[in-house]
This record gives sequence, structure tokens and C-alpha cells, in this order.
Amino acid sequence: MRTLLVTLVLVTGLAIAADFGAAAYAENAAAEAMRNTANLGSNPSVDIKGFPVLLQAAKGKYDDLEIKANHVGTEKFGFVDVAATLHGVELPLTDLANRELHRVPVDRLEATARFNALRPMVLLDVAGLLPFGVVPTSIHMDGTTVIVTGTGRNVVVDIDQLKGKS
Repeated sequence: MRTLLVTLVLVTGLAIAADFGAAAYAENAAAEAMRNTANLGSNPSVDIKGFPVLLQAAKGKYDDLEIKANHVGTEKFGFVDVAATLHGVELPLTDLANRELHRVPVDRLEATARFNALRPMVLLDVAGLLPFGVVPTSIHMDGTTVIVTGTGRNVVVDIDQLKGKS
């Protein structure tokens, strides 16, 4: 009985470790693919939420992803810090393994963008800051920083569309 219990604990521990390893691999692969496809200067932070990640990867649909990219260069808004939470992300394992992220269907997306308000005329086109059909739901100031939040449902995140905007 004791051997069975030790074996069960060991197998469970290995499964959990494998899941954490898979999460780290998937997060790194997604970050590299986004950096390369969107011509970002550095890898964005990608955090896959939910457990088990291996099951989500096998299905090709992730419950929640949190993405943060700081100091993203744009023509209109200067440098922008972006944070997004994506719910129901369809991302085949082969695309992730090949670091081929181009058009990613998402059930729901919540995004926040922050930029310096030293360019007052850009405030007239704040809706253009949130791509992919994300609708601004809030715009406010924090000192000299403009903060724009928005949401979108059943959107396709076209990472190729971000090329040339950096």
C-alpha cells in the first residue's frame, strides 16, 4: 500500500511539473512569435492561466492569456504600454510550436493602452489605438498619461496587422 501511495504521489508530481514546463514553453513560444510577427523590440510578457495547460494545448483552445508589452512604438501615439486579457483563445499547438502566430480567434478580449499625453491631437483618434474591433469603454488621464480601456467579443487578433506600426 505504501509503495502505491509513493508511486501515486511521484506520478502526480511529475504530471504537475510537466504541466508547468509546458506552460513555460508555450508562454515563451507565444512571446517570441508575437515579437517576431509584430516587429516588437522585445518579447511581450505572456501568462497562460488555467490548469492543466497540457490539456488546453492539446485542444488548441486556451481559457485565458494575459499579455503585456511595454514601450511599443507607434506612429500616432508614440510609445504605448499595452496589457490585454484574452479569453477563449484558439491557438493550435502546431502554430505555437512553429512560432507561427498570425490570425488568432478570441472569444473575448479586454485591453488597456497607456501613452503620454504630450501629443494632444492624438486624443481625437483614441479609438484607433485599440485594433481588431475592440471598442473603447473608458478613457481617462492619470497625470500626463492617457489610459484607454476597451473590450471586444468574437474578435480575430491579426498580429500581422501590427507590422509596420512599430
